[in-house]
Amino acid sequence: MKNIIKFLIVLLLFSCQNKKKMVDNQQIELSKGLNTPVYMNRDTTKIILSDYILYPEKIDSFVRSKHYKLLWKKGKDTLQILPKQDFKPVENLRIFAQNHFVDVPLYRSTKTKVVFRYTGTKAKKVRFKSQITGWQNADMQQDSLGWYYKTNLDPGNYQYLFVVDGKEILDPANPKKVSNGMGGFNSLYQIYMNLEKTPLLQTDTYQDKAFEVTASKDFDKVLVYFQNRLMDEKNVQVNGRKIHVKIPQNLTGETYIRLYAYNKFGRTNDVLVPVIDGRVVANANALPRNDFHKQIMYFLMVDRFKNGDLANDKPIKSDSVLPKVNFKGGDIQGIVQAVDQGYFKDLGINTLWLSPILKNPDKAYGHWQKPPTKFSGYHGYWPVSNIKIDTRFGNAKSLKELTQKAHQQNTNIILDYVANHVHKDHPLYKQHPDWFTSLYLPDGTMNTEKWDSHRLTTWFDTFLPTIDFSKHDVVEKMTDSAMFWLKNFDIDGFRHDATKHIQLDYWRTLTHKIKTQINRPVYQIGETYGSPQLIRSYINSGMLNGQFNFNLYDAAVAVFAKKDEPLSRLSDALQEALFFYGQHNLMGNISGNQDRVRFISYASGDVKFNEDGKQAGWDRKIVVSDTTAYHKLEELQAFNMMIPGVPCIYYGDEYGMPGANDPDNRRMMQFDGLNIHEKYLKQQVKKLIALRKTRWRCFMAVPK
Repeated sequence: MKNIIKFLIVLLLFSCQNKKKMVDNQQIELSKGLNTPVYMNRDTTKIILSDYILYPEKIDSFVRSKHYKLLWKKGKDTLQILPKQDFKPVENLRIFAQNHFVDVPLYRSTKTKVVFRYTGTKAKKVRFKSQITGWQNADMQQDSLGWYYKTNLDPGNYQYLFVVDGKEILDPANPKKVSNGMGGFNSLYQIYMNLEKTPLLQTDTYQDKAFEVTASKDFDKVLVYFQNRLMDEKNVQVNGRKIHVKIPQNLTGETYIRLYAYNKFGRTNDVLVPVIDGRVVANANALPRNDFHKQIMYFLMVDRFKNGDLANDKPIKSDSVLPKVNFKGGDIQGIVQAVDQGYFKDLGINTLWLSPILKNPDKAYGHWQKPPTKFSGYHGYWPVSNIKIDTRFGNAKSLKELTQKAHQQNTNIILDYVANHVHKDHPLYKQHPDWFTSLYLPDGTMNTEKWDSHRLTTWFDTFLPTIDFSKHDVVEKMTDSAMFWLKNFDIDGFRHDATKHIQLDYWRTLTHKIKTQINRPVYQIGETYGSPQLIRSYINSGMLNGQFNFNLYDAAVAVFAKKDEPLSRLSDALQEALFFYGQHNLMGNISGNQDRVRFISYASGDVKFNEDGKQAGWDRKIVVSDTTAYHKLEELQAFNMMIPGVPCIYYGDEYGMPGANDPDNRRMMQFDGLNIHEKYLKQQVKKLIALRKTRWRCFMAVPK
């Protein structure tokens, strides 16, 4: 086990980034934060300029390039980029506004044409079902060779099935398959990245005022960005495979330098170098508290963490609600007590993600058949107000006390915010029913839990109306509700619930308001289950900083919890993540969450992968019957701490709390009485966090 951890530490990589002060006051007026690269299409790419410049109406012009054509009308927020045949793996887009400029990296498309063919027995109708189609049945075409489905795909791993005359089957011509996590399999199609021929950038040496990067292979060109501008050529010297970068003089505050290089086969990994007061940061501990990549996140469910104020306990008084799904009394004051007692500081946590604290209904809703029960809103995801704290959790005073004391210990506070829906008792639903999507589809069927086929309109349940964000007036008002929390409380960010079910206009509007109205770094991370393409569509400098990487988590769970899952599955998933989100991504890498079976219960075999995880928690008491599971969870924690992104520990996973799926994975936190295995795991997690925080992680390259 120790060898595995050492292997992870050596093999994998760290990263750094984020947003604080910019040096050039004029540039502050144009952009805020680092402009993320544009992932180009094979043909026309349409970008929203406000993702990269705060006030697109101030744009004067662009630097024209012989490698691409631009289509733009003055005053408009959209720009079309048409790449030419000689478009390089990395190009630059320069935007001028009021005699100043910003630069944006452009990544050449890596998509290739792919044809899926069904070669099985004769069939009347064959359809294609895949991550590519959002797991919806897509029609296949016919030619002389039979049924086929044609598309363009980036390098990555693609699961799929054929639906033959209504029956789902694996591809008979493809021996590669992968577990679907539910006892079955999907066919797997892989497009490998061209890592053998593209250079790998790696930091060689550094000094206070300069650093040197070495490429593993010859490269054609390197682009070096200082904040959101290409660095002056006099500060960049290239000698063969060596790149020497001299830091500009007279800098104050935290700034960033980024490098991108390429050869004819493709682009390299990116390198990101944080600089404080003009000097290279040589230790991650020197980075400020709100540097996003410095975060070690801890997700706690407020009601199930610690009861600090018995006076606000108010469970639902009804025989229809079993104790397991009623309020337990955890509150904000309990978290304050944990901060005061040094629980998070001792563990090494510097970012707390709180489950929703919005006011929830005082009645029970929903239904579970075995055993029969309704549910309370102890989890916080059924808001009846978007600007009021549920009195069972606390009040404005307790939240302000928490943020103040957390910040004194250099710890961030992130709120879980529910924007997609409200509870039917919410005044908004009663006053503005036209602001919500319909519960019924045109064919008369209920539009509930249509996660993919109607993802922007579906209701989560019959008592949870979905807000219609296709109306910009609604977007404006609802983003103001989110801004309420940033303006009235010194919080450091949001975890956004149900991200993929909300239109992009909402995320762009909210992020623009944050950048123009809030004078501090605000981290935004979303929750989306789906393909990397879908997940990435919500991530850029004008929307979210990252999302939770459930695809990588699924691979990690399979590899670390099962006995026969090949390590290559995890390697492939990691490479895919780095390709889609970058080597310095801000994706969340979880140990678990409130919607999944506890990892340790899969690893111990107390919950089977092919059973109903929710029902298992009702049918029997889930314990840890195989103590080797603690070491497996240690391996998962080590993996998360050693890869790019933001590691996130689900409360109780630091010591190995068992549990089936919801609600069994939401037990009360245990602070005392840990057994020898739990104490061991907690101590190891503490050491791993310390290693993550003290290791220098900004220059690491990606091994094959």
